[in-house]
Amino acid sequence: MAYPKKTADNGGVKQLKTDLANGTIGSLYVFYGEEGYLKRHYLNQLKELCGGPFEAFNNITLDGEQVTVQALTDAVDSIPMGSEKKLVVVRDYKLMQPTGDLKEFLPQLLSELPEYICLVFYFDTLEFKPDKRLNLWKILEANGQVIEFAQSSAASLIPWVKRHFFEHGKMIETPECEYLLFLCGASMENLLTEIAKISAGTPGERIDKGDIDALGSRVLEATVFELTDSIMEKQYSKGLLILRDLFDMKQEPVAILAAITKQMQRLYGAKLAMAKGKGESEIAQILGFKSAYPARRLIQSARRCTTDFLRWAQEICLETDLALKSNLPDPQRSLELLLLRFAEAAK
Repeated sequence: MAYPKKTADNGGVKQLKTDLANGTIGSLYVFYGEEGYLKRHYLNQLKELCGGPFEAFNNITLDGEQVTVQALTDAVDSIPMGSEKKLVVVRDYKLMQPTGDLKEFLPQLLSELPEYICLVFYFDTLEFKPDKRLNLWKILEANGQVIEFAQSSAASLIPWVKRHFFEHGKMIETPECEYLLFLCGASMENLLTEIAKISAGTPGERIDKGDIDALGSRVLEATVFELTDSIMEKQYSKGLLILRDLFDMKQEPVAILAAITKQMQRLYGAKLAMAKGKGESEIAQILGFKSAYPARRLIQSARRCTTDFLRWAQEICLETDLALKSNLPDPQRSLELLLLRFAEAAK
């Protein structure tokens, strides 16, 4: 049976959950994507389902460097003990670029997997890059499920956040959940740490914005939001202090500039969308935000500046990028000058 590429929000995980609940898991999966928490969660469920009383025998893991024709043959040919399925996990193997004997062996193996085998190609530190031109990709689609574990949307994350706060004996409302996602990012793995930390440090039962500000760890994107907001609000000293805080946190100047450039592009996009009558929810969708909160802040900032300024700001970001890549002796100074140019133009 052919399976389309699935993601965390478009049905891939839903199908996998159904398979696990019914005990009808397939013979072949590819797990990849940036949401490590979900990848591990569902891999552990597969391990539990396939383990049985002889878990050590029925769960085999091969690292990418260990993958050979002989290793795969030995893992796949031995039948499970005390379980209907045997799990074979291949971690961080360059699946789209097999070499040597594996180049001919893999297509045949994946086309003829025994029913008692559940083979999972699991990508953790290595990035999986699908190449749909290859015959191997067609075999993967025809015989298994390729599931991208992307970061989830706010619609699915907010109930999850509330549930985990509740497990810590705390209550949090939807607006505060949206603010948490904005400030700390949408990685479930990171959010678990932030939820535990904020819960432990908050004496009361209810979590409010002040608790999140006091105890949450800001991602770079949220800090750059604050930085650009300060420029639009003509609070130039504040913007410079935020930038220097980023330097103190050992953020790379190139990464900071990339985040500033992206934010200026978003402001420009929001400005154009607003001119066409687009609202908050539409702008959030266009710009790929996980919730409406950042779109709301972006709209407020975009109203404080002109389209010409935002167009010019992108050109100045490009000039600064070229300067940083020209091996100038003081990249931090280049970013400070960028902010000063913004401030002068905003006046």
